[in-house]
Amino acid sequence: MSEYLHVEKPFLDQFGTLGWTVVDQGHGIIPSDPAASLRVSFREWLLPEVFRNAVRGINRTADGQEWLTERQLEDLRDQLIRHPSRTLLEANEAVQKLLFKAQVDVNEITGEPDPVVQLIDFAHPERNAFHVINQFRIDTPGCVKSCIIPDIVLFVNGIPLVVVEAKIGDPNTANPIYERLCSCCATGTRGRKRRRQPREGEPRLFLFQPAAGSDLRREGRVWHDHFRP
Repeated sequence: MSEYLHVEKPFLDQFGTLGWTVVDQGHGIIPSDPAASLRVSFREWLLPEVFRNAVRGINRTADGQEWLTERQLEDLRDQLIRHPSRTLLEANEAVQKLLFKAQVDVNEITGEPDPVVQLIDFAHPERNAFHVINQFRIDTPGCVKSCIIPDIVLFVNGIPLVVVEAKIGDPNTANPIYERLCSCCATGTRGRKRRRQPREGEPRLFLFQPAAGSDLRREGRVWHDHFRP
């Protein structure tokens, strides 16, 4: 309760003042309805409808027509989330490239072959869709835990770009935030030592992320390179 009131809730409120859409799922209970966090299933970590609407909206012809088809939007989604033969690091690097340059087969309105698609409009930030969701449950069947629930996840156009752990500093714990992040993503030192044991979290949540963050009420930290501080 204290972490929600003193860290998590102020964080959400701050992003609300910046124009982000805030989905506050409260505290103290495990979310039971995926629709509340803009998904169909707790196995999804991309916001599917937000992704389709936002990416379709920022890709237009010179005269303002939306040109991406449903098939192409599904293909773009698959490019982001399906990396069966890659390590997490390799997949993350591939996804980072896609965020700056993705392509589909053809612009069916203009006939242009292999057109570049914007997944995020970096030149016009106001055209993107920004969401911040707390208590973002992801089911992890077959893992040590049945689900993980990161405190806060930041989305741009439905793509999860940052995971934030909201903590009140504990003098009795050497590095509680690092431990919590390792549990969520099953990477880092603990993940490497236990790679032959059942997975602890959902590393695919971190495919898209150049950084992870923590909020300690009075101190913020940002980690990158897969959360090795």
